[in-house]
Amino acid sequence: MNNLKQKLQSIELFLLDMDGTIYLDEDLFDGSLDFINTLIENKTPYIFLTNNSSKNINDYVNKLNRLNIPGTKENLFTSGNAMGLYLNKNYPNKKVYLVGTDSLYDQLKEYHINFDDQNPDIVVVGFDRELNYQKLEKACEFLDNGAIFLATNCDLVCPIKNHRYIPDCGSMCQMITNATGKIPTYIGKPSPEMIYILSKEMNIPTDKIAMVGDRVYTDITAGYNAKAYTICVLSGESTMDTINASDIKPDLIVNSVKDLIQYLK
Repeated sequence: MNNLKQKLQSIELFLLDMDGTIYLDEDLFDGSLDFINTLIENKTPYIFLTNNSSKNINDYVNKLNRLNIPGTKENLFTSGNAMGLYLNKNYPNKKVYLVGTDSLYDQLKEYHINFDDQNPDIVVVGFDRELNYQKLEKACEFLDNGAIFLATNCDLVCPIKNHRYIPDCGSMCQMITNATGKIPTYIGKPSPEMIYILSKEMNIPTDKIAMVGDRVYTDITAGYNAKAYTICVLSGESTMDTINASDIKPDLIVNSVKDLIQYLK
């Protein structure tokens, strides 16, 4: 326990997944608020790092406020933010067709993305809870015509209440891939890109960063790829069976973030 306590107290930045880690839909997990307050008491920075691109930063701040979780824009970084930065860096001034929510559209507009639904250079797919068939059809048309295929995240499902799941961005991309044969480049977790961006921005080396999440194939793999310390919680999608079946193992497995408090006090 002493070694684990020493390790966790040496962490300079906690990156926290949200769905399945801190809450499920609108239900806050037991101990999540105490865990966040413990980080605040220790003056340890924390950032909610989510692949869910269906909401923008303002939406998430409002949700945190509803759930009484301390958090501002500075405590949030989404795959939508990462996509905006990626587009600006790699495809400046290129035209984009978006398969995504109005919230993701608003988020990308902040990065001055040039949207075009007639002759785009790039198709960007996010977790679109406003999806319709027309969007899918147009995305396929543009990809068949040579557009670049990018997506915010590879999550196949998103957890909701009553232990149910709904299709996430990865599942939507699979439909498009089945129709076109084109495979997207994913910008969110498990790519380490989001962690690298925050590491550079906050001047904290990745080995002093902890990635906490409930999915081995996104959260834990992103942390592993970035050489961060990885903590898998069993409050969401992953089970011991899925962890044991994975080639990539977390550094620490706990039932929930509540179990981390004893090591941080």
